[in-house]
Amino acid sequence: MAEVTQYFATWPWQHWAEERPSAVALSFGAQCVDGECIGEQRFSWAEMSHRVDEYAQGLIEQGVKRDQMIAVVAPNSIQVIWLILATLRIGARYVGLNPKNTEIELNEQLARLKNDYIWYPARTVHQFTTGKRLHLLQPEQPRIVPVTWQQTRAATLTLTSGSTGVPKAAVHTAENHLASAEGLLEVMDFGSDDSWLLSLPLFHISGLAILWRWLYRGAKLVVTEPACFEHSLTMVTHASLVPTQLQRLLASKHGKGSGTLVLKQVLLGGAAIPASLTDAAECIGISCWCGYGMTEMGSTVTAKKADASGGVGTVLGNRNFMIKDGEVYVQGASLCLGYYRNKMIFPACDGEWFATRDLGEWRGNELHILGRADNMFISGGENIQPEDVEKVLMTHASVRQAFVLPMDDAEFGQRPIAIVDTDSVLSNDVIASLEIHMTDNIVSFKRPIRYLALPKELATSGIKVSRKQLSEWLAQQS
Repeated sequence: MAEVTQYFATWPWQHWAEERPSAVALSFGAQCVDGECIGEQRFSWAEMSHRVDEYAQGLIEQGVKRDQMIAVVAPNSIQVIWLILATLRIGARYVGLNPKNTEIELNEQLARLKNDYIWYPARTVHQFTTGKRLHLLQPEQPRIVPVTWQQTRAATLTLTSGSTGVPKAAVHTAENHLASAEGLLEVMDFGSDDSWLLSLPLFHISGLAILWRWLYRGAKLVVTEPACFEHSLTMVTHASLVPTQLQRLLASKHGKGSGTLVLKQVLLGGAAIPASLTDAAECIGISCWCGYGMTEMGSTVTAKKADASGGVGTVLGNRNFMIKDGEVYVQGASLCLGYYRNKMIFPACDGEWFATRDLGEWRGNELHILGRADNMFISGGENIQPEDVEKVLMTHASVRQAFVLPMDDAEFGQRPIAIVDTDSVLSNDVIASLEIHMTDNIVSFKRPIRYLALPKELATSGIKVSRKQLSEWLAQQS
């Protein structure tokens, strides 16, 4: 008999197949032709439930067993969604890896994970050394899937950003993910008739969070090709975006009152959020949200309606936080089981509270994040918190992303170097403008002594840039 849980008495997709069998659960496959998306395919919840069971049976026929790990190296696609759900359905564990990583990086990650199976698209050119290759197949003959719904079973592994070192694999249960979804959706309106665009990768916690919000609410998930992304934004009610994506939408014909825009809620992240941008969005009916989160906590921990304040809001339901000696600590139902290592799960923290290594303070009615404790460096006897300098850089009109790192210096010990992504080429004129801006807005010892363009190979869309990789790249520059 299926375990009766706080959230569902059976698999979420089976629950919605009983409650809303004909409602559209999943939309995918649309292609852009002359600015319009055609060829959309849809699955109802009843059809989805049947298809997931078929693919689950197909995995069993290929030998996959409960608690084994399936690694997926692929960009978002309908196939990856089927794989995740089918993996959960047989009690196995899903871990996604970034397909943009090099073959060496991927094989190093797989070696640490010791995955049992691996799935990747046919067009993949990498050669993988760990795990038996899987195929997404329907069964040769129907069979019963002998696994019942258990929300406390380890379900997913998600690699941390590894911004300051080797990524860790955080293990979450379905209960953790659903608790995360519930807390956010208590404040952010997302109904069963709404649709959320899968705009972030499923190998990252922010992408998985979209998946679990969809399963929690029984709404509609939209999967789109990159070429059709901007048009798809005009056809959904919810999306997770970075500010530049929202800016492009507002600048397009759809954002200027064409009447086709149904987008009403946006969860923003990945960069500083200009109040002018969110005000413009509000004017055409789009509510913008921002917050603070991490892999270990299943994504968002605090959230608020975006405004001119630099704060990240108040703590969401199913989470708790405290500030001790200037550092943010968190706990709650969304906190991961622990980290996966050597086929075992080790606790993520010694006690009840997880130390984030983020520095924060409470101002008024909201949390303000000041930076990472392990990012600070000393220049000429003065403490420099890189995030303080980055915030000032981000107020320059030309800067889209900014990172400040230390470079060794014989006189000062270390000096700040700025690595920036700008609207135009980082020319001498742009650098001069940046220098004037920093002279006007920040104390002299914090001003970068050099400006470098962010290398394209390290840039990402909405996912953290690795400071470790930036530091290694910086060390190679003359």
